[in-house]
Amino acid sequence: MKLLAIMRPGEGIDVRREMAPHAREELSSLWSLYRGGVVREMYSPGGPGAILILEAASAGEAHSLLSELPLVSQSIVTLEIVELQPFSAFEMLFSSGSRS
Repeated sequence: MKLLAIMRPGEGIDVRREMAPHAREELSSLWSLYRGGVVREMYSPGGPGAILILEAASAGEAHSLLSELPLVSQSIVTLEIVELQPFSAFEMLFSSGSRS
């Protein structure tokens, strides 16, 4: 299952002060998830945080794995997991009675 993980700094978090002590361990943990095939793509949202594309059996499994990341486990960043489904709206173009 393909999933989107959105990680943002928690409310009131001083990003530079709170993230710096965990940066090396965080990146090492992300590297392990990447090498293991769970994290497929990583992006920056243009500021603090991360956008990850994941492959996991379920959203629960993905949440469990990412909850072990230092920034998540220390509540420095929030974690949102979104299940990505195939886009099916184009089917409307080919259904009977549709206008093009």
